[in-house]
Amino acid sequence: MGTGKNLKMRKSLEEQLTQGWRSLGMPLSRPKSCSPSRPTLLPAASCWRCKCLLPLCSLGSVVYDCFEAALGSEVRIWSYTQPRYEKELNLTQQLPALPWLNVSADGDNVHLVLNVSEEQHFGLSLYWNQVQGPPKPRWHKNLTGPQIITLNHTDLVPCLCIQVWPLEPDSVRTNICPFREDPRAHQNLWRAARLRLLTLQSWLLDAPCSLPAEAALCWQAPGGDPCQPLVPPLSWENVTVDKVLEFPLLKVHPNLCVQQVNSWEKLQLQECLWADSLGPLKDDVLLLETRGPQDNRSLCALEPSGCTSLPSKASTRAARLGEYLLQDLQSGQCLQLWDDDLGALWACPMDKYIHKRWALLWLACLLFAAALSLILLLKKDHAKAAARGRAALLLYSADDSGFERLVGALASALCQLPLRVAVDLWSRREMSAQGPVAWFHAQRRQNLQEGGVVVLLFSPGAVALCSEWLQEGVSAPGAHGPHDAFRASLSCVLPDFLQGRAPGRYVGACFDRLLHPDSVPALFRTVPVFSLPSQLPDFLGALLQPRAPRPGRLQERAEQVSRALQPALDSYFHPPGTPAPGRGLGPGAGDGT
Repeated sequence: MGTGKNLKMRKSLEEQLTQGWRSLGMPLSRPKSCSPSRPTLLPAASCWRCKCLLPLCSLGSVVYDCFEAALGSEVRIWSYTQPRYEKELNLTQQLPALPWLNVSADGDNVHLVLNVSEEQHFGLSLYWNQVQGPPKPRWHKNLTGPQIITLNHTDLVPCLCIQVWPLEPDSVRTNICPFREDPRAHQNLWRAARLRLLTLQSWLLDAPCSLPAEAALCWQAPGGDPCQPLVPPLSWENVTVDKVLEFPLLKVHPNLCVQQVNSWEKLQLQECLWADSLGPLKDDVLLLETRGPQDNRSLCALEPSGCTSLPSKASTRAARLGEYLLQDLQSGQCLQLWDDDLGALWACPMDKYIHKRWALLWLACLLFAAALSLILLLKKDHAKAAARGRAALLLYSADDSGFERLVGALASALCQLPLRVAVDLWSRREMSAQGPVAWFHAQRRQNLQEGGVVVLLFSPGAVALCSEWLQEGVSAPGAHGPHDAFRASLSCVLPDFLQGRAPGRYVGACFDRLLHPDSVPALFRTVPVFSLPSQLPDFLGALLQPRAPRPGRLQERAEQVSRALQPALDSYFHPPGTPAPGRGLGPGAGDGT
């Protein structure tokens, strides 16, 4: 409570007590040991202490020790004279409630609003109120002044409580639990609840709060059907959080699960506790044996439609195999899970019957699959190529590091299309191990066998190398790098052009601002040479043959490649007036326009 409220309460109690004693004809005075000017009743937070209430008469004195009174409660003080009950004084005082703490919701969040003065110091604690055992603290902090504390709705549970107290001597802590009836808190509680297996036959329920629930065993067959409760013959068991429970089982089975329901008979939790230790669900049939008087017994097989009596003429799976199931039960091939005077539970395997029944069907399916595979084998190469895309081998001259980055950007952009791009930039380790000539020969042979295409990317350095091979010029400086696959490839590329095998297998390309297509040696212009990115649609159409898309779709892909390539082009070509990398390296270099 604030200081103003303390003073007001103190004056009210003092006045009422003083008037009461005076009405009894008992004058009041202050002993020397008391500092107040009159008898006082002093509040200390929510603990009240009566001090120095000493009548002047010789009848005696009255001293009240500290007694607790919760905020918001009613305090009654009753006094009388000697002899007893001759004169009485009764005083009733209503203590102030806790108006400065309230809980408000804001969407998925909950706000704890503490509206106190800036000088007020108080403690705030969040805890789980346990029915059994001490509370479990979750959060604690000493705060000052007005505060708004935000809680996520996923943190709410019914037993989450708030404790608030002034940081003053003898203060009584006020506890409120505002989420006991909150539907979100109950949903979170069930989400946090877990069933934990202790031994093969004992388990317990872990949850933040107590849960009014019952549990029973059920049988979960594979296939996604609902778990079928085994009540009867088994019964429901009351569940207490953190209390060990056991079911009277002789053996356990992976298909046995624990079903948990709350007091409204709504299924909230189901776990197959033994599936982790015993493996996945089995395709077994659960037989329920019922025992009657005079040693009479009956058997039924638990199925999604109900419990099918055995033997039976029904059309269910268990009915069709009922004779075999009874033979297995008599020969001891079924596992007994539970037994008492009223009945028993047996788990009988079904795998061998399924295999026998469907053996011919499986054989027919295999024959059909073999015939279908033979038909599909004839179209294997075409389907494989369509799925993987056409192979493209990209050859270039490593003029400088900037040009290599530009080539890498082009190769990455082409990978966005149905193309399988190979470039020496991505195979440096293989080239170092095999050598450039061997690596190119292997790539070219595989490319041509799969109906792929070889892309010759011309630059001033590449034109210079081609001219050297054709004895039309001299070698360009820097064109003899350790990984120069272009130089190594000319020994195989030139024969294809000289012997007329290049059309359909090769495509040429160059960059607009770096080289004009007319600068490419005439021998290599026997195949299409495209200028990039201005002729990207025609270039992509040549690469994607013979499965080139329609013109509209081809234009979209060209724009996609152009957008991916443009940053690399901007980085390579400097602004006007700055010499561009790679220019002037050979004949036919671009003019920069």
